[in-house]
Amino acid sequence: MEKLIVAGPKRLARALLSELQKAGVVHIDPLRPDELGEYRLSPTEEAELKRWEAVASQAEQSLAVMGLAAAAGSAQFGGSLEEAEATIKPVASRAEVLGKERAALEEEIQTIELFGRAADKLASLAQGLDESPRLGVIPFLLAKPEELEGVRTALQEALPDRFVLEAEPLDNQVAAVVVVKRVELETARSTLSRLGLAELRFPGSYGSLSLSRAAARMKERSKLAPEELVGIREEIAKLKGESKDALVLLWTRAKDEVARYKTASDLAAGQYGMALMGWVPQKVKGRVEEALSRLRDQIVYTFEPVDEHHEGHQVPVTLDNPAWAKPFELLHGFLNTPRYGTYDPTLMIAAFFPFFFGMVVGDIGIALLFGLLAYWLGSLAKARKNLVIGFLGANFGPDVVGSLSKVLWWMTGWAVVWGFIYGEAFGTFLEKLKILPGGGTIFYDPNHGGQGLIPMTINRLDFEQTATLLMLASIAFGVIQVLYAFIIRMQLGLKHGHMSHFWEGLGYLAGCVGLIAFAYNYLTQANSGLLTAILVVGLLVFVISALLAKMPLMIAELPSKGGQILSYIRIYAVGVAGALLASLANQVGFGLAERMGFVGGILGFVVGLVILLAVIIITTLGHVLQPIRLLWIEFGTNFGFYDESGRPYRPFKSVRGEERS
Repeated sequence: MEKLIVAGPKRLARALLSELQKAGVVHIDPLRPDELGEYRLSPTEEAELKRWEAVASQAEQSLAVMGLAAAAGSAQFGGSLEEAEATIKPVASRAEVLGKERAALEEEIQTIELFGRAADKLASLAQGLDESPRLGVIPFLLAKPEELEGVRTALQEALPDRFVLEAEPLDNQVAAVVVVKRVELETARSTLSRLGLAELRFPGSYGSLSLSRAAARMKERSKLAPEELVGIREEIAKLKGESKDALVLLWTRAKDEVARYKTASDLAAGQYGMALMGWVPQKVKGRVEEALSRLRDQIVYTFEPVDEHHEGHQVPVTLDNPAWAKPFELLHGFLNTPRYGTYDPTLMIAAFFPFFFGMVVGDIGIALLFGLLAYWLGSLAKARKNLVIGFLGANFGPDVVGSLSKVLWWMTGWAVVWGFIYGEAFGTFLEKLKILPGGGTIFYDPNHGGQGLIPMTINRLDFEQTATLLMLASIAFGVIQVLYAFIIRMQLGLKHGHMSHFWEGLGYLAGCVGLIAFAYNYLTQANSGLLTAILVVGLLVFVISALLAKMPLMIAELPSKGGQILSYIRIYAVGVAGALLASLANQVGFGLAERMGFVGGILGFVVGLVILLAVIIITTLGHVLQPIRLLWIEFGTNFGFYDESGRPYRPFKSVRGEERS
């Protein structure tokens, strides 16, 4: 990343921003030197900004009426502001009218669907008395017929023999009306209110009509309103066909114009001159120079190298990862953006997370389920549709969904690989299903005299043979990652001149190496003098480093760092727990089949499938979270990922994105 400084006449501010917007790679920051003030829009520019905002808003609202989301097109409107306003006005006005008419008709139809039958039933009960100048009618609904007697009793106490109560069944409710003298309406309403009953009032224009007229109106409109709605929708479809492209062009132009006006406030300006500061990735520096060359005789600019030590906190960060690893930026981006000049954990996550996940799941059948999910998400992304998870209130855009799909494909691939190593497909299903000649199975364990098609390389359910191997392999990953994190801590400390971080990393590295040497010496009873020497030297370096780092609490923290290495054993433990549960489902299913014959086979398949699905639902979340938490916590915290936050790179560009690759 390099710093860009541009200076020139104030009158060229918008032309400069236009060129940088076309380049689409400069992250512009507010420039506030003591010598210059903030660039302020003139009254004319303020008015133009509001007018362009109105054009964008009208285009968005019109597109919404047509059922379209505002999105940038491949081109933009090429006329003036006045021409844009003249183009948008008739379309927006027509769309607004049609939208209101459609909403009113949809609301009316919904009202008729909800209250039409009730209104008709209540009107028949009232028998026109609701039109009487001396009588009042109160319509209401009851949940159960048994409640009717309580209503009658309460009304008799309040209005002895001065009311009429009629009721009839209505679907799962009871429709009822009370007829009283108008002067006693409030008394009747209060009585019903004390029973938790309220007078039924119709929404919208029907609320001002009498019961009989409302029922008649609903009956009439139940036939006419849907026909009118069809006509309105046809008008909207016609308007969409005629105006969609123009609206997209207008919205694209208006959003770009608004962005230029608003970004102008980030410039510094005097009476006649202005200045701009931004950040440019080195690999696209040529695009900026090309854009600025179009103003070469009127502005001056310079690129300056970034001082990571003093400016690292304000330099925006663009993560530069290979295409295969790019989707994995999602898995840490929502937690923190690494500060400029520090370590980006994307490659470590991309390399180890799907591998750990595959080692934990290790089941071809479950992997295929993840593959189906990856395929579905990929289809959503290709169709440019959002993923909406209602109960979580989450809404993911197509780009995020596409990245999730790619991550899932990597997870699926490694789960299949480990599934072949473990010999598991929906648990032990293919190990127990004897479908080959001579009673052979697809997977078999050669160590137990089995026969079949594919031998198991590692049977993780054979604890005596494989538990130690898998636990040591899991811990070995912990040793590699945790110690590497301390090395990164040391490198960053030296790079940025933070010697306390260097000594902290060196101390934990030496201390953990010493603890590992001690653990190996003790558990194997090797009594090695070399391992003892490594322990002594490691602890000595640890103590000296803790003193030089001025962090005495490191002494108390060292055992927990060793515990973080041991916590990688969860890769084995969580996986084998899920495998045991899946094996249990198969034992139940095949057990029923062996005892009950053909009927037992069918019953066993159903019972085993239900248990297996329950196991998958229960364990899936842990199978995903346990591997990633090792990278988030055991690895990330030890190199200082959460110590400082970076600023995401947000280039100033058109809503169309980069206009060229």
